[in-house]
Amino acid sequence: MGAQSGRFERALEAGAPILTDGGIETEIMFGTGYAMDPDLQVGAMVLDPEGLPLIRSVYERYVADAERTGVPIVIGTPTFRASANFAAAASRSADVAEINRAAAAMHRELADAASTEVHVAGVLGPARDAYTPAEALDADAAHEYHSEQAGLLAEAGVDLLFAATFPAIEEAIGVGRAMAATGVPAVVSLILGPDGNVLDGTPLAEAVEQLVAEVEPALAYVSLSCIHTSLAAEALAALPVEDRARIRELKANGSPLPTDELVRLGHLESDPPELFAERIWELHERFGLQLIGGCCGTGSEHIAALARRLASAGS
Repeated sequence: MGAQSGRFERALEAGAPILTDGGIETEIMFGTGYAMDPDLQVGAMVLDPEGLPLIRSVYERYVADAERTGVPIVIGTPTFRASANFAAAASRSADVAEINRAAAAMHRELADAASTEVHVAGVLGPARDAYTPAEALDADAAHEYHSEQAGLLAEAGVDLLFAATFPAIEEAIGVGRAMAATGVPAVVSLILGPDGNVLDGTPLAEAVEQLVAEVEPALAYVSLSCIHTSLAAEALAALPVEDRARIRELKANGSPLPTDELVRLGHLESDPPELFAERIWELHERFGLQLIGGCCGTGSEHIAALARRLASAGS
């Protein structure tokens, strides 16, 4: 675990752009005929003989995109909902450990076999609905809740822990503490509303400063996810320089539509891949974002276009 996480830390220190994966859930939802578990969603697929090859193939395409262009990539485990509350709702509480371990093992295998540098992110999601901040846990409850999954993923040998799409600063602090306690590099990714604030109303600058002040050991960086590039540009431009420097990643939605509308459309909705890639690359150049990739509505074509953009800049 130490050597793997050290490799990711060295990649961060080197400062070169790093690709990330895309919108896993929406790729499965709209790109396959597979019926996801309504509670565990893609997490349950790693233990399902029918689902495993489908979810693995999504990540294989992302890794292949990176290999073709020779760029490094972060792939996140399909464990956004593989925690106690969602497992209990699915009547599968006994499967939490196995899902997290199997997901991390799948990614470790893909990373170890790749011809380019692949970093495995162990993904944690909010304890309840990611788009309903009123349901978020307070910091102490979040620390307790997320410690189980953070520990499982850390023990499974991930390169970093990634708390994706957190809508409230209190739960973000709690999960940050739980991840940081493992000794593995930890990242908290926030979701913003149309006003540029975290969904619970916390101004982004204040949220970043609270994460810096209240999570120890320090987070590797702060991320933004599940927002369109247009909103990200406005939010980043409004930040003080010191807070902006702490946000090193954007995983962008393909469409400016709110996420709850995107998942009701019945199909992928996104900017064309080349436009998506160009818009994110502009934000990389403007704000120094090091890690760039996709979220809802983006598929392998978007990540492939972004991989080509990274490669062309380095050639």
